[in-house]
Amino acid sequence: MADTLAITGLLNRAGTAYDTGDLEFIMDLFLEDSVFELVIAGNEPMVFAGRENIRALFEGAHESQTDQRRHCITNIYFTDETDTSVTAVSNLILISVENGALTVLSSGLYTDTVVLVDGAWKLQRRHLHLDLPY
Repeated sequence: MADTLAITGLLNRAGTAYDTGDLEFIMDLFLEDSVFELVIAGNEPMVFAGRENIRALFEGAHESQTDQRRHCITNIYFTDETDTSVTAVSNLILISVENGALTVLSSGLYTDTVVLVDGAWKLQRRHLHLDLPY
């Protein structure tokens, strides 16, 4: 069966990596042909296909933010589990810290297809449905 403890750690670390600007860690989670699908408040999905398009999304978002973000990943559970793949579902609570104030910006649901490639767990497909714009 999939190493769900390692995958849980990876998903949690990815949230912290974004918050600390460790884009290289985040990008190492994706395969060259990975897909990131983002739905904001029920609008049409935005699809970012391939590692370079995913990188551009994260770089653009990170550069435009003046606050300190905190991605809180919670309630992780797994479905469709095999030795080399699993679907991980988790909640996101996105907090902003700026000018001495904490603000909850959005919440959302991640659905990740995680695969084992050369001994490492990678995000093959990531779907994020945000309840509000961030």
